[in-house]
Amino acid sequence: MFEVDSSFFTQDFKFKKTWESNENIATVRYMNDFNADVRPYDFTGRNEYRRKIGSRPTDTKTIKLIDSLYQKDLLNSEEKSIYQDFLQITDTLNSFGYLGISNFNNEVTDSIARIRQYYQYKKLLEIVDNNKIFSSTFYNKVDGDSISYAKGFRRAGEFWDLRNKTMAKHILHFTNEYKGKRIVVLNGYFHRHYLDSLLGPEQKKNNFIIRDLDEY
Repeated sequence: MFEVDSSFFTQDFKFKKTWESNENIATVRYMNDFNADVRPYDFTGRNEYRRKIGSRPTDTKTIKLIDSLYQKDLLNSEEKSIYQDFLQITDTLNSFGYLGISNFNNEVTDSIARIRQYYQYKKLLEIVDNNKIFSSTFYNKVDGDSISYAKGFRRAGEFWDLRNKTMAKHILHFTNEYKGKRIVVLNGYFHRHYLDSLLGPEQKKNNFIIRDLDEY
């Protein structure tokens, strides 16, 4: 299972194109060497949807604005602390990506990812809500309508939840379609803790077992 949506595949589940990422290269090689089925499971049209609702690029623009306020010493002490914690947690989590795969497939990394996403979509939102500049600064969407940074950033957090729940729903669909088969789910490790929390309770009901990579 590959972390893209169905638009990347033909009707018979062949890649429409390939690209130079480790994940894509490894998946294509695996498909060719072992004749394995590969299926998409991400939110369909995720990037187009984010642009449509205005969560992109207001999400990155909002964080850049927070950083600008921080650099200019325009945040209060509590807001500074929140942003500093966010930066530190993000750096710590990103550092695992340069290590072996066992370093980002474990409960420790999951717990850090969980905290990091909480800070991004909940704690940073406190800074956004506390400063009027975010509700008075606007971005023009592709449809010509405008959206405030505050509203766009809030929608980004809502979409993060929606996307992970959709991914889990699609994974459950394929566990039923491929009963008794081994399914490898490839995804960024920021998602791992969220998907595990959604899929873990479904194991008994749907008759599957979640295993970590080092268990094989």
